[in-house]
Amino acid sequence: MLEKNKFFMQKKENSIQAIALDFLEKRDNNTFRTLINRLKPGLISFSYKYVHDMDICKEIVSKTFISVWEKLDQYDRKYNFSTWVYAIAKNECLGQLRVQKRSVSHEKLTENHSRVLKLYSPVVHMETEVIGPSGEEVIDYLYKKTVDEIKNLEEPYKTVMIEREINQKRLQDIAADLNWNLSTVKTRLRKARMDVAKIIAEKHPELLESYYEEE
Repeated sequence: MLEKNKFFMQKKENSIQAIALDFLEKRDNNTFRTLINRLKPGLISFSYKYVHDMDICKEIVSKTFISVWEKLDQYDRKYNFSTWVYAIAKNECLGQLRVQKRSVSHEKLTENHSRVLKLYSPVVHMETEVIGPSGEEVIDYLYKKTVDEIKNLEEPYKTVMIEREINQKRLQDIAADLNWNLSTVKTRLRKARMDVAKIIAEKHPELLESYYEEE
Protein backbone atom coordinates (compact mmCIF):
# COMPACT_ATOMS: atom_id res chain seq x y z
CA MET A 1 0.00 0.00 0.00
CA LEU A 2 2.84 2.37 0.88
CA GLU A 3 4.54 1.67 -2.45
CA LYS A 4 1.29 2.31 -4.29
CA ASN A 5 0.74 5.61 -2.49
CA LYS A 6 4.31 6.61 -3.18
CA PHE A 7 3.80 5.88 -6.88
CA PHE A 8 0.70 8.09 -7.06
CA MET A 9 2.45 10.86 -5.11
CA GLN A 10 5.35 10.82 -7.58
CA LYS A 11 2.95 10.80 -10.53
CA LYS A 12 1.10 13.80 -9.10
CA GLU A 13 4.36 15.67 -8.52
CA ASN A 14 5.37 15.03 -12.14
CA SER A 15 2.06 16.16 -13.59
CA ILE A 16 2.01 19.18 -15.89
CA GLN A 17 -0.15 21.06 -13.39
CA ALA A 18 2.31 20.41 -10.58
CA ILE A 19 5.25 21.49 -12.74
CA ALA A 20 3.32 24.59 -13.82
CA LEU A 21 2.54 25.58 -10.24
CA ASP A 22 6.17 25.02 -9.31
CA PHE A 23 7.21 27.25 -12.20
CA LEU A 24 4.75 29.96 -11.16
CA GLU A 25 6.46 30.05 -7.78
CA LYS A 26 10.06 29.90 -9.03
CA ARG A 27 9.82 31.66 -12.42
CA ASP A 28 13.11 29.94 -13.36
CA ASN A 29 14.32 28.81 -16.77
CA ASN A 30 14.94 25.17 -15.79
CA THR A 31 11.39 24.57 -14.61
CA PHE A 32 10.02 26.40 -17.63
CA ARG A 33 12.15 24.20 -19.91
CA THR A 34 10.71 21.12 -18.20
CA LEU A 35 7.22 22.50 -18.73
CA ILE A 36 7.94 23.16 -22.40
CA ASN A 37 9.22 19.63 -22.93
CA ARG A 38 6.05 18.19 -21.41
CA LEU A 39 3.64 20.39 -23.34
CA LYS A 40 5.40 20.68 -26.68
CA PRO A 41 4.49 17.30 -28.30
CA GLY A 42 0.79 17.74 -27.59
CA LEU A 43 0.80 21.36 -28.75
CA ILE A 44 2.45 20.42 -32.05
CA SER A 45 -0.20 17.75 -32.70
CA PHE A 46 -2.92 20.21 -31.69
CA SER A 47 -1.58 22.96 -34.00
CA TYR A 48 -1.16 20.58 -36.93
CA LYS A 49 -4.92 19.99 -36.98
CA TYR A 50 -5.31 23.67 -37.86
CA VAL A 51 -2.41 24.54 -40.18
CA HIS A 52 -1.27 21.17 -41.62
CA ASP A 53 2.34 22.33 -41.86
CA MET A 54 4.94 21.04 -39.41
CA ASP A 55 7.29 24.03 -39.76
CA ILE A 56 4.45 26.46 -39.09
CA CYS A 57 3.34 24.29 -36.16
CA LYS A 58 6.76 24.67 -34.56
CA GLU A 59 6.59 28.44 -35.04
CA ILE A 60 3.14 28.55 -33.48
CA VAL A 61 4.29 26.51 -30.49
CA SER A 62 7.30 28.80 -30.01
CA LYS A 63 5.01 31.85 -30.11
CA THR A 64 2.67 30.12 -27.68
CA PHE A 65 5.41 29.64 -25.09
CA ILE A 66 6.54 33.23 -25.52
CA SER A 67 2.96 34.35 -24.86
CA VAL A 68 2.74 32.02 -21.86
CA TRP A 69 5.82 33.63 -20.35
CA GLU A 70 4.59 37.15 -21.06
CA LYS A 71 1.06 36.51 -19.78
CA LEU A 72 1.83 34.48 -16.65
CA ASP A 73 0.18 37.06 -14.43
CA GLN A 74 -3.07 36.56 -16.35
CA TYR A 75 -3.28 32.87 -15.50
CA ASP A 76 -6.09 32.03 -13.08
CA ARG A 77 -5.07 29.13 -10.83
CA LYS A 78 -8.67 28.00 -10.55
CA TYR A 79 -8.24 26.54 -14.04
CA ASN A 80 -5.95 23.88 -15.45
CA PHE A 81 -2.68 25.34 -16.72
CA SER A 82 -2.71 23.11 -19.81
CA THR A 83 -6.18 24.35 -20.76
CA TRP A 84 -4.94 27.93 -20.55
CA VAL A 85 -1.88 27.15 -22.68
CA TYR A 86 -3.95 25.35 -25.32
CA ALA A 87 -6.30 28.35 -25.50
CA ILE A 88 -3.29 30.54 -26.28
CA ALA A 89 -2.11 28.04 -28.90
CA LYS A 90 -5.55 28.02 -30.51
CA ASN A 91 -5.48 31.80 -30.82
CA GLU A 92 -2.05 31.58 -32.42
CA CYS A 93 -3.37 28.99 -34.90
CA LEU A 94 -6.38 31.10 -35.81
CA GLY A 95 -4.14 34.11 -36.24
CA GLN A 96 -1.91 32.14 -38.58
CA LEU A 97 -4.91 31.02 -40.61
CA ARG A 98 -6.01 34.65 -40.98
CA VAL A 99 -2.53 35.58 -42.19
CA GLN A 100 -2.54 32.70 -44.69
CA LYS A 101 -5.99 33.64 -45.94
CA ARG A 102 -4.94 37.25 -46.41
CA SER A 103 -1.73 36.17 -48.13
CA VAL A 104 -3.65 34.00 -50.61
CA SER A 105 -6.09 36.81 -51.33
CA HIS A 106 -3.23 39.27 -51.58
CA GLU A 107 -1.45 37.05 -54.07
CA LYS A 108 -4.60 36.61 -56.14
CA LEU A 109 -5.22 40.34 -56.27
CA THR A 110 -1.59 41.19 -57.01
CA GLU A 111 -0.60 38.47 -59.48
CA ASN A 112 2.94 38.81 -60.84
CA HIS A 113 3.56 41.51 -58.18
CA SER A 114 1.87 44.16 -60.30
CA ARG A 115 -1.79 43.29 -60.94
CA VAL A 116 -4.22 44.91 -58.53
CA LEU A 117 -7.47 43.39 -59.68
CA LYS A 118 -8.96 42.17 -62.92
CA LEU A 119 -11.57 44.84 -63.64
CA TYR A 120 -14.06 45.57 -66.38
CA SER A 121 -14.07 48.85 -68.31
CA PRO A 122 -17.52 50.44 -67.94
CA VAL A 123 -17.02 52.18 -71.29
CA VAL A 124 -15.94 49.50 -73.75
CA HIS A 125 -17.00 46.45 -71.69
CA MET A 126 -13.68 44.68 -72.06
CA GLU A 127 -11.31 43.30 -69.49
CA THR A 128 -8.69 45.78 -68.32
CA GLU A 129 -5.79 45.03 -66.04
CA VAL A 130 -5.02 47.91 -63.71
CA ILE A 131 -1.27 47.94 -63.29
CA GLY A 132 0.85 49.68 -60.73
CA PRO A 133 4.57 49.84 -59.99
CA SER A 134 6.22 46.87 -58.37
CA GLY A 135 7.41 46.96 -54.78
CA GLU A 136 6.05 45.51 -51.55
CA GLU A 137 4.85 48.86 -50.19
CA VAL A 138 3.03 49.74 -53.38
CA ILE A 139 1.47 46.29 -53.60
CA ASP A 140 0.20 46.58 -50.02
CA TYR A 141 -1.15 50.05 -50.74
CA LEU A 142 -2.98 48.95 -53.87
CA TYR A 143 -4.38 45.87 -52.21
CA LYS A 144 -5.74 47.84 -49.26
CA LYS A 145 -7.26 50.51 -51.49
CA THR A 146 -8.94 47.91 -53.68
CA VAL A 147 -10.33 46.04 -50.68
CA ASP A 148 -11.54 49.33 -49.20
CA GLU A 149 -13.49 50.12 -52.35
CA ILE A 150 -14.99 46.63 -52.43
CA LYS A 151 -16.16 47.00 -48.82
CA ASN A 152 -17.71 50.38 -49.63
CA LEU A 153 -19.96 48.92 -52.32
CA GLU A 154 -23.68 48.70 -51.68
CA GLU A 155 -25.35 45.34 -51.19
CA PRO A 156 -25.66 42.86 -52.77
CA TYR A 157 -22.56 43.86 -54.75
CA LYS A 158 -20.30 44.16 -51.73
CA THR A 159 -21.05 40.62 -50.60
CA VAL A 160 -20.51 39.01 -53.99
CA MET A 161 -17.17 40.84 -54.44
CA ILE A 162 -15.95 39.90 -50.98
CA GLU A 163 -16.89 36.28 -51.50
CA ARG A 164 -15.29 36.08 -54.95
CA GLU A 165 -12.32 38.44 -54.93
CA ILE A 166 -11.28 38.37 -51.26
CA ASN A 167 -12.46 34.98 -50.00
CA GLN A 168 -11.72 33.38 -53.39
CA LYS A 169 -14.88 31.27 -53.42
CA ARG A 170 -16.08 29.48 -56.53
CA LEU A 171 -19.08 30.99 -58.28
CA GLN A 172 -21.10 27.83 -57.66
CA ASP A 173 -20.37 28.00 -53.92
CA ILE A 174 -21.34 31.67 -53.76
CA ALA A 175 -24.63 30.87 -55.48
CA ALA A 176 -25.33 28.07 -53.01
CA ASP A 177 -24.35 30.09 -49.92
CA LEU A 178 -26.41 33.14 -50.92
CA ASN A 179 -29.30 31.15 -52.41
CA TRP A 180 -28.87 32.87 -55.79
CA ASN A 181 -28.84 31.22 -59.18
CA LEU A 182 -25.51 31.18 -60.98
CA SER A 183 -26.48 33.74 -63.59
CA THR A 184 -27.42 36.21 -60.83
CA VAL A 185 -24.00 35.76 -59.25
CA LYS A 186 -22.27 36.42 -62.57
CA THR A 187 -24.41 39.48 -63.34
CA ARG A 188 -23.91 41.06 -59.93
CA LEU A 189 -20.21 40.24 -59.92
CA ARG A 190 -19.74 41.87 -63.33
CA LYS A 191 -21.55 45.03 -62.22
CA ALA A 192 -19.57 45.15 -58.96
CA ARG A 193 -16.30 44.84 -60.87
CA MET A 194 -17.36 47.62 -63.22
CA ASP A 195 -18.22 49.84 -60.25
CA VAL A 196 -14.85 49.20 -58.61
CA ALA A 197 -13.11 49.85 -61.94
CA LYS A 198 -14.84 53.19 -62.25
CA ILE A 199 -13.94 54.20 -58.69
CA ILE A 200 -10.31 53.15 -59.13
CA ALA A 201 -10.13 55.09 -62.39
CA GLU A 202 -11.54 58.22 -60.73
CA LYS A 203 -9.54 58.07 -57.50
CA HIS A 204 -6.31 56.57 -58.84
CA PRO A 205 -5.95 57.52 -62.52
CA GLU A 206 -2.19 57.00 -62.30
CA LEU A 207 -2.83 53.25 -62.12
CA LEU A 208 -4.57 53.29 -65.48
CA GLU A 209 -1.82 55.47 -66.91
CA SER A 210 0.71 52.88 -65.78
CA TYR A 211 -1.31 50.22 -67.52
CA TYR A 212 -1.28 52.06 -70.85
CA GLU A 213 2.43 52.78 -70.48
CA GLU A 214 2.98 49.02 -70.30
CA GLU A 215 1.17 48.42 -73.60
